[in-house]
Amino acid sequence: MSHKVIDLLHAAFDKPNLQQQLHSADTAEQFVKIARENGYELSKEELASALGKVHIVFGQVVQSMMGELMAQGSPDHAETESISGTNTDLVKRLFSRGEAFDSAGFITFFTDTPVYQFGNFDVCLDKESIKKSADAFFSQIDAVYHEIKMIWEEGDAVFVEMDVTYWRKDGSVVSLPCFDIFRVEGDKFSELRIFMDVNPVFDPSIPVPESASVLTVSKGQQMLPPGTMRRHFAEHPEGKQRVAQGFIPKWSIAGPKWSIEGNTEMPSAQLAVVGELSAAIMAEDWEKVKTYLTDDLFYKVGSGAPMYGPNAVVDFFKHTFKTTAKFYGHDARKIWIEPDIITIEMDAKYEMVGSKKHVTVACCDIYRMRGNKVSEWRVYADMSPWNEAGDKTVTLEPNKDVTTVMVVFSVDPSQQQHLLDNIMTYGGSQVKYQPGFISSTLHRSLDGMRVINYTQWKTREDYENFARNSLGKAPEIFKTVPPDIHIYEIVEQTV
Repeated sequence: MSHKVIDLLHAAFDKPNLQQQLHSADTAEQFVKIARENGYELSKEELASALGKVHIVFGQVVQSMMGELMAQGSPDHAETESISGTNTDLVKRLFSRGEAFDSAGFITFFTDTPVYQFGNFDVCLDKESIKKSADAFFSQIDAVYHEIKMIWEEGDAVFVEMDVTYWRKDGSVVSLPCFDIFRVEGDKFSELRIFMDVNPVFDPSIPVPESASVLTVSKGQQMLPPGTMRRHFAEHPEGKQRVAQGFIPKWSIAGPKWSIEGNTEMPSAQLAVVGELSAAIMAEDWEKVKTYLTDDLFYKVGSGAPMYGPNAVVDFFKHTFKTTAKFYGHDARKIWIEPDIITIEMDAKYEMVGSKKHVTVACCDIYRMRGNKVSEWRVYADMSPWNEAGDKTVTLEPNKDVTTVMVVFSVDPSQQQHLLDNIMTYGGSQVKYQPGFISSTLHRSLDGMRVINYTQWKTREDYENFARNSLGKAPEIFKTVPPDIHIYEIVEQTV
């Protein structure tokens, strides 16, 4: 290891400004130039010799040097294992996607023909199946955190030893030992195998001893200081950018609500207030709810009438929970934090009072803060799932003036859900806004081979105008799964 490199890194640890400058470098040339401008003569060849590769960012330099730097300060440094390699930053970036429940971003780190296996679950051999596996897992927990103990490279493989902490839906926490093996092709992962017993996450009755997760290696020496992933979100350029874009790790909003180091104190405190307000509403602790709201609060849901003040809002929730639906949780998709403004895109979860059905409503909430209280709260949502989950019997209009159109698709079972997704998107963005449109009822056969869409229009002319002018905007899948369309009249309905 070049002493010039080590001297420079020591100086960077003591001088935040120098560290920030070096961290901005994404090529060896930029790194060397910044070092020289700060009085540290270093050649590209010396950097390449020290690191094994020329093109490397400062964050990876710190990671690859950490073991040696720690060993330099230890009296028995000869016994300490060092961390080597240059793909460790790629691993941390992947973990950041998992901690933000960003399955779409997660799969971008894999090649087109990956091998992915989590414990004893089914092996995934394409990106879409990895995404489905990740989404299914995320739906069963509130947050996850990777406490990396050791990380090193051998050829095209990266090895990670860590403790993974999970926050369950019931509020309990479990920390489990885990070992990952990554195989790298270029700048992507061709293989990821996760070795761990994850069963205690799903079954809290399984005993997990306190010694199950141990953050030390031989002779009691910890290889990496704790909090590596927390620092990633606070210090890494991409980590900070993702937080600014709303990809916030769930442990900062749903798990222990750790602050992201490096964030300004006020937004973190304000975000915590919003989270505590939501928890108080679910607990129906109305007096506590009022403590998070200013006396002149403005509250508005969609195009409904505005409400003013904590008492009006609490009365609204009480009435809604008693007569219509109870709010019992949400899955945050993205969170944006600006000075005194918190914006949350989420799926809000409700239980209908009459039918006891569970429904999910996509919505976006905007909270304008005054200090650590909400002074304005606007909710933008389509509440139609409430109506669809009600107790009314669905009736079909037996009126000869109403035109009924039934659209039948014959589909391969593997494509049925994809077809349904396309029809729902098409119906919600195009069909429902056509003149004369009344309703659409979508059916799928249990054998996976049919999809039937029952639609009603005010007049035959309305439907024919739609068919003539708008069917050309139908989804591409209609070309490979062509619809069989016929117009019907209702003769009788027995309810």
